[in-house]
Amino acid sequence: MIYIKNFLFVVLLFFALFFSGCSKDLPSDTVISDNFESGSIGEAIQTGDGIWELSIADDNDNPELPDNWRCWWYVKMGNAPLSNPVDLTLKKSGWPYYYIPVFTYDQKTWHHFAEDEVYQNEANEIIITKQSEQKRVWISRFYPYTFTDLENYLESIQGSPYLDIQVQGYSQQGKPVYLLKITDPLIPVTDKERIFMHARTHPAETPPSFMLEGLINFLLSGEAAAYEMLAGFEFYIFPMQNVDGVTAGNYRSTPKSENLEVMWYYNSNNPLVLTSDAPVEVGIVHQVAAGLMADGGPPVSIALNLHASNSEPDIRPFFFPHFGSEAQGYAPGEASLWNKQLRFISCLSAHTGADMLEPLPEEGGSSFATKTYPESWWWANFNEEVMAMTMELTYGRAGHAPRWVEPNNFRKLGVDLALAIRDYSGDLPVPVATTTKSARAARMAGLKYPELYPPADKNELKE
Repeated sequence: MIYIKNFLFVVLLFFALFFSGCSKDLPSDTVISDNFESGSIGEAIQTGDGIWELSIADDNDNPELPDNWRCWWYVKMGNAPLSNPVDLTLKKSGWPYYYIPVFTYDQKTWHHFAEDEVYQNEANEIIITKQSEQKRVWISRFYPYTFTDLENYLESIQGSPYLDIQVQGYSQQGKPVYLLKITDPLIPVTDKERIFMHARTHPAETPPSFMLEGLINFLLSGEAAAYEMLAGFEFYIFPMQNVDGVTAGNYRSTPKSENLEVMWYYNSNNPLVLTSDAPVEVGIVHQVAAGLMADGGPPVSIALNLHASNSEPDIRPFFFPHFGSEAQGYAPGEASLWNKQLRFISCLSAHTGADMLEPLPEEGGSSFATKTYPESWWWANFNEEVMAMTMELTYGRAGHAPRWVEPNNFRKLGVDLALAIRDYSGDLPVPVATTTKSARAARMAGLKYPELYPPADKNELKE
């Protein structure tokens, strides 16, 4: 009897220890959080074993912001079960599009989920079913690119004689707003053209960050083509304007719910000057732009405003050119800007492939000139002298079907963008892109949401 009792005790103790040791694998112990850099989620509710409903948050939990600003989400799952899959349903999205999220176990190497792990229901909610391989996993709408990622990248490239990393000012929360000046400093500025770029005005629009890495890596690569560009150009690049919004995990705004893109408030009597209502992050970018146009050196010839657009999976990168031809009733200066923009798009198309960009509109419209976008400021002060335009990258397959776009695709696009700048400014003839109603109509006919092409956000339609 003693042996039996001892045996039963050992068995019971074994099972007690076994289940105690496995308790962290149970779904009830799983925790979903967003308390890390660029993390964001609203409610995270567990509705069953391994079943979660995640509601996408408003920027700054501000319900007064537009519904279609609910887009970005980025979460950490702790104590993820290893013995059974987890179901995540993403609710309250501001956009109806299908997409494949990404995940990582180390916040370094990211992967898209497999196609059979993601589907979209009739309510346009994204549902992920995945068995984790590790207890900690981070999951996001798209590849994150944090302020820390930027600083790590800058540290990796510092020391190049062609790169000057500057801090042009500080955000509303005291973070540095970096400016990169890239050129051959031994060549006089009078022999160069100036190129101005800024990105991450909208925090969650991460694709331009990867594209800029590709462009910068190329310029600093030592290749003959890159060196020729350093001798002929000065690049001024703000890689992350809205650093506070990026850190907060916002989609579109600062922690004060400001949309910096539409806050280039300039004085109507002297449009070169911004009013006191313009946020500090706008003022920092503006001060450099205005200074470059007034320091006696060559003027800025190209000013690119880099963004990424929510759209259907197969929408490719596109531009917002302005105005149109003289035959359409536009003034000579307006038509000149339109033609310059078409030439630039043609130069990029020659490198990235015509089938990798969206068809151009027949005309760009003129209402942007009365608004307060960056391009509005450039036009109000310098007209067609500066080819200022917004470029929009996309998050889906983006021309790479059947696979989904990855950071290295954007880095390659950055190289193409650099070469397009070179070609645009060169003497070689470039076939100018055509604008046809049929191409645009054919594109829209194949879309599930043609009314949202391009995104019908009043803050994005730069007509």
